[in-house]
Amino acid sequence: MRKDNFGICFSFYAVLGFVLALLGHTTLALLLLGFVIVVHKDQWLTMQVMQAFFLSIISGIVSTIIGIISPIYKIPILGALVATCFGIVTSVISLIILIMAIVGISKAAKEQDANLPLVKTFAEKAFGLIKNVTYTQNTPTQNPQNQDQNNFTNTQN
Repeated sequence: MRKDNFGICFSFYAVLGFVLALLGHTTLALLLLGFVIVVHKDQWLTMQVMQAFFLSIISGIVSTIIGIISPIYKIPILGALVATCFGIVTSVISLIILIMAIVGISKAAKEQDANLPLVKTFAEKAFGLIKNVTYTQNTPTQNPQNQDQNNFTNTQN
């Protein structure tokens, strides 16, 4: 296990990041990310804490959407329908975040890459590991002289 100057294992910081994401503490996860980037400068650790930070952002976005829509719950009939629909959606998203955080904690404790589906892509883009590449297909150009020869041989036959 790799340790820092303070005698703390690197995996502790990654696990702490996922615990903060699980609890929904986006600000603390951001502070932990800044600490890891500035003090440790380790690519693996930065990627793990960055994944935890993006997971906490997703959790925060879900909480914000619930807060915005909650006044609609007071409307008599519509409120019950909206509360039921958003309650189910919120429960599913919260369950997914819980599972992703637990997977992240268990893998980070073993010093493995958390490799969480959506947040790893965000972390790689933020870290600059993924670059968008566009391919263009060039149409094959024929030599005009060869085309004239082909037309000449076709007319002779």
